[in-house]
Amino acid sequence: MNFRPAAHVRGYGGVGAGRLEGGTGIVSNLSEVLSTLDLVTTSPVGWVLFDTDLVVRDCNDAALALFAVTRDEILGRSPRELHWTAERLDGEATDQPAARTLATAQPTFATVLGLSVGARRFRWLSINTYPVVDAQRVSGVVSSYADVSDAVRTHRNLDVSLAVSQISRSVERDVDYLDQLCLALVHRGHFPLAFLTRNVARDTVIAHAAGLVRELRQVVTASPAAAMSGRGLTGLAIRGGEPQIANHALDDPRLTVWREPMAALGLRSMIAIPFATAGAALVLHVLSHHEDEFDETTVRGLEAVVHEIDLGIRHVTASERLREAFDGTLAALAEISEARDPYNAGHQRGVGTLGEAIARQLGLDRAMSTLVRQAGEVHDIGKVVVPAEILTRPGALSELEFSLIRGHCETGSQILRHARLPWPIAEVALQHHERLDGSGYPQGLRDGDIIAPARIIAVADTVEAMTHHRPYRPARTLDDALAEITGGAGVRYDADVVAACRAVFDDGFTFARETASTPRRDGDDGRE
Repeated sequence: MNFRPAAHVRGYGGVGAGRLEGGTGIVSNLSEVLSTLDLVTTSPVGWVLFDTDLVVRDCNDAALALFAVTRDEILGRSPRELHWTAERLDGEATDQPAARTLATAQPTFATVLGLSVGARRFRWLSINTYPVVDAQRVSGVVSSYADVSDAVRTHRNLDVSLAVSQISRSVERDVDYLDQLCLALVHRGHFPLAFLTRNVARDTVIAHAAGLVRELRQVVTASPAAAMSGRGLTGLAIRGGEPQIANHALDDPRLTVWREPMAALGLRSMIAIPFATAGAALVLHVLSHHEDEFDETTVRGLEAVVHEIDLGIRHVTASERLREAFDGTLAALAEISEARDPYNAGHQRGVGTLGEAIARQLGLDRAMSTLVRQAGEVHDIGKVVVPAEILTRPGALSELEFSLIRGHCETGSQILRHARLPWPIAEVALQHHERLDGSGYPQGLRDGDIIAPARIIAVADTVEAMTHHRPYRPARTLDDALAEITGGAGVRYDADVVAACRAVFDDGFTFARETASTPRRDGDDGRE
């Protein structure tokens, strides 16, 4: 059989499709094909020759070792008969690249797939396929298989570690952190199931889980008490303080109780890693559909993740305490200004709560929504310099008195700037009485000159103030307040913010303090 590289595939690094001259069109000898490509049968890369029915016609010794089969077992059989199953990096099943080449007559390069050979072996492989062409038709496919398992698992470890390190920057509670950890192992590590257990009294309970969670709950419910009593891998991990690995879980005597449910879920290996954090003893369980999943590379990566967990929870806990202290400081500032005006007590808190709800409705992220709330809680801090008798006087104000009221925006902004609070807290204090048409104060800003958080607080401030009683005017109804901002939408108030505010109340939002419904008298003078 005479084989030479076809002209139209030159430039594939010396390995490409070939043209057979003569013969029957059925390729039967791989070594003859490979020898024309200057490859030897002792190549460390596995090479397999398929015919047009995707039946193995020949292979080299490296392929036999890679797939853990003998020559008699592999020759004359298709991947289906050999129980080869392929999956992408995301765990989804896929076709063999050789089948794609047979269908398209096009080579494929560096396709990374996980390949299982029955239940005996799973490897991540980089696969190249090359069509063998005879008389203008494909008469076979040559496939190369290089084991890249270590590289894939190392990359996966790095991906999971990066995800876990980022979690602590995006969550506010350690409970959320542990939930996100399990999700990272499933979505970034591509494990089908990850869960954390902790001991409660004498029982072991699942505290956090991701992946096959519903199936896991069903297994726990249906299993005898021994399944979740700290025995088996979990108990050994806790008592020994070392990771427990079951790479052949269905034959492992330590998993007697779990064997049947794991088989039903197609899970073939499991690791249990004990660790302690924030005064709690936990065990991280990670499961895989494949045997021998938890090799040295994967175990080392998961142990690094466990180390990251403790650091992450410490960070989350410290951040939570810092947030609590910060919120306490803002609350104290709000109380200082409101203590001089008992009728205004709770106003800033209500504005902040509504502002946060509007921000979330607008799609702002959690961090910015929280800052909007915090800005609302101290937006009137500048009123500490306004005489109390002016704030609470029942009658109308003089122009001088009203100018003092207006000054609270700049005063509040200066106080908050000196406190070096995060953006946009001071800016909101300055701008919350500005209006889109320039009719507001203290600077008469228009449209885009007013920052988005201040636009939100302007609407929340108006609604909260109108619906609560003041000594200089009774409260109005919520419908009246919503009509006020709706009438000013696009003129005085941001139309998107107004729409979001209405949606928030349609969804059932209420202020913490009771809203009165007495009709309002004319002559509101802007004291809120």
